[in-house]
Amino acid sequence: MEPAEPTDLQHLRVDVLREAVRTYVDLAYPGGEVPDVVRRRLDWPAGTDAELLLTHPPFERTGKSKTTGSSIYSLRLGNTRYPHMKLQVQPWPNDAGFLLSVNTHDQVLSLEPSTADLPAFRELQDFNQKLKEEIEQAWDVSGLPTFLRYLREYIEQRGAGEGF
Repeated sequence: MEPAEPTDLQHLRVDVLREAVRTYVDLAYPGGEVPDVVRRRLDWPAGTDAELLLTHPPFERTGKSKTTGSSIYSLRLGNTRYPHMKLQVQPWPNDAGFLLSVNTHDQVLSLEPSTADLPAFRELQDFNQKLKEEIEQAWDVSGLPTFLRYLREYIEQRGAGEGF
């Protein structure tokens, strides 16, 4: 039997969230030139409870889990070429009780196939996708909870339980 998806983020630790943000920002702004608006979003009061932090600006409630209805939270951090990319945190049935992901936030836009800006837009989407993968891979290597880590552990557990 699989663990139930948590309905809150009570197990999220702020230090883990800070580590995820630091990795994201280092990769999204490799020259170290982080925009002031992003720096202000990262000015969190010391000792802040993670659940309280997530439910107030600069975090946004950006969706709900399809299985439990629990909230998914995002922090708009952008990157050197696109200001709308986000770090997402959502409850998940893993040991950490949550998952981290990057939402490129560029899939909602659509351009007419004949528009002159389409090649540049597609190139931006490719850039964002590669950066997303790089950030999530770095999180995974650091041991932070990502979908790839969850999937790998799930497969390993299922294989061990079936004698593989």
